[in-house]
Amino acid sequence: MRDSGTFRTQWVAGCDRMIRVGRFLANFVPNRPIATDEISLDGTQATLYRGTTRRGAPGWVVLHGITVPGRAHPALIRFARALAASGAPVLVPDIPAWRELWIAPVEAQEIIRTSTRYLAAHPGVQPGGVGLIGFSFGATQALIAAGDPTLQDSIRAVLGFGAYCDVRRTLTCMLTGEHEWAGVHHQLHPDPYGRWIVAANYLTRIAEYSGMRSVAAGLRELAKEAGRMRVFAGDPALNGVNARLRASLDANEQQVWDLLAPLAGEDRVDSAAAAEFAGRLAAAGVGTEPLLDPRPCLPRIRRRVVLAHGREDRLIPYTETLRLRAMLPPETHASATITGLFEHSGGSSALRRAAYARETVRFARLLHRALSSV
Repeated sequence: MRDSGTFRTQWVAGCDRMIRVGRFLANFVPNRPIATDEISLDGTQATLYRGTTRRGAPGWVVLHGITVPGRAHPALIRFARALAASGAPVLVPDIPAWRELWIAPVEAQEIIRTSTRYLAAHPGVQPGGVGLIGFSFGATQALIAAGDPTLQDSIRAVLGFGAYCDVRRTLTCMLTGEHEWAGVHHQLHPDPYGRWIVAANYLTRIAEYSGMRSVAAGLRELAKEAGRMRVFAGDPALNGVNARLRASLDANEQQVWDLLAPLAGEDRVDSAAAAEFAGRLAAAGVGTEPLLDPRPCLPRIRRRVVLAHGREDRLIPYTETLRLRAMLPPETHASATITGLFEHSGGSSALRRAAYARETVRFARLLHRALSSV
């Protein structure tokens, strides 16, 4: 028979988690302001959302993705406010390189280490480590941090939205729209933003293209413009900027540009050539920055992992989250929720009312798993 004291403790903890889920959902739509502090952590700026409970509560570090707005992205602010309204102190560090569209995983990992250690030691946070949440590239870097032996006492769980697992497979999808899981092949219309970012960082690391700095700089400028305009990277609104940047390149550079950044509406690609290029670009990236590849780190993770991905995500395919879950050790009790509620750049169709209700329930269960992990 279960000890009554243990049962009561578990029951109270379960009720507390349900209350926190309810508070998150109740505050996500109205998104009321939460008290914040702007702090500096060894020169890194961060926003601390104070949370709404006086006693020690689980803490969360939230990582933005590679975007121009960074931690000022409205969707990230909405999420952090709702999470803090559930009672949890939430720390959102700025990763300056990511706002400039540099991938810089080594710099990012140092900021993650500083942030998690700071929040884990915060007097308003219950002992035992904090949860680490990442979006997009930040989600994959959160998993890498969870495999860092020096952070075992600081991180107790990871929640990742829209992460990738295999760099080559992800880049192939970014260029061709083709992705696969368990022998089933899928096709989507890819968001070009991701391939612009990766090529801007690593194109010149391919020997044949080492002199194409103008192409790399142009791709970064095109991605920044999409971020400044807050439009889908495949939107025709960017065609004017695209054409201007292309016109400044020589004929050889324009051939590479047309593979990576064709005008919206003219993005028909040679799948075989694009897949071959994706493989070379992936090899150049991982050869330059080994921390681009999370797979060597996954076997070292011993903390709870909760993963989520948009079913119609056009930037990173949802099959990458399924691949991550399959590679994580049993000790992580990894779960993966594939949902229609969110994706990097928007899905192709609106949800019907019944489907929306189902997805909302699925998302609530996701939140319960996430909050149960800290």
